[in-house]
Amino acid sequence: MSGEDERFDGILLNIAQQAGNIDTILDTFFGFMQRKTDFFTGCRDEKQAEEMVLKFYRKHWKIGQKRRQEQLERNRVADEERKKKAEAQKKKDEEEYLKRQEEAKKLKEQEPKIEEVTEEEADKIKAEKKKDGEEDKEEEEEKDSKEPPPPGNGGTTDKYTWTQTLSALEVFVHVPPGVKAKQIVCDIGSDTLKLGLKGEPLILNGKLHAKVKPDDCMWTLVDNKIVQITIEKFDGMKWWTCVMEGDAGIDTKKIVPENSKLSDLDGETRMTVEKMMYDQRQKALGKPTSDQEKQHELLEKFKAAHPEMDFSKAKINYGGGGGGGFPM
Repeated sequence: MSGEDERFDGILLNIAQQAGNIDTILDTFFGFMQRKTDFFTGCRDEKQAEEMVLKFYRKHWKIGQKRRQEQLERNRVADEERKKKAEAQKKKDEEEYLKRQEEAKKLKEQEPKIEEVTEEEADKIKAEKKKDGEEDKEEEEEKDSKEPPPPGNGGTTDKYTWTQTLSALEVFVHVPPGVKAKQIVCDIGSDTLKLGLKGEPLILNGKLHAKVKPDDCMWTLVDNKIVQITIEKFDGMKWWTCVMEGDAGIDTKKIVPENSKLSDLDGETRMTVEKMMYDQRQKALGKPTSDQEKQHELLEKFKAAHPEMDFSKAKINYGGGGGGGFPM
């Protein structure tokens, strides 16, 4: 519409808002015409007045119908575009799901198979492994030290991807695209997890790495292709090496909690977490833990207070499984 047509919109919108409905708006307008103009009193021919009203009604009816058809056409085009995108996305999701299933199948086929051997062959295999292990130990340790922390403090298996914080886990399981929530079967026990689709073999079925709080756990279906399971740990002060017992684990020594997450903890809990992470790093480097350092400081103070005592041949065991390494 032109600016000329819209110049009274502010006033008319105010009237419409106060009137509340179309009947009241029309009644108010014709009441105004009757009280303040000669539209009804000055016109002797009812048909003439009626035709005048209908003239402008028909004018705006045609404009309104044209706008309606244009809007319907825009909606139709948008719906077709959405359908095309949805079909393309569905096809892509199905291809990705099939590809993931094929990769999982290949990995399973590549897993070492159990073969029966004699005692002599078993001893020979053990001896070879021991020899190879000693030769590669230093190389593996150097390689491990260079590896970055696991993404999201979790890992990936052939069936799911997972992340974790100290208190909770997020498990993401791919299901066939287009699945409905009512088809999902998910049962989270205190130390067990079952997940699958109705009428089909379970995708996950086994014992969890540690105990959880079932009442605080939940699952949701994301984009009809991924089941996201939120699991609350029973012990919120330990990192998990895996989700399900028997699955590939991660090296929790490499986990470094985000500063933002630590700042969310209360003072005492944060100190405990920081101490735990410091001790893990120290042990990984073969160095003394925080408790061992305190014990060493106490011993040094005792030695300083008693110079007459000879500790040169003393062997001190601070305990705790750390690296030790304090000079006497």
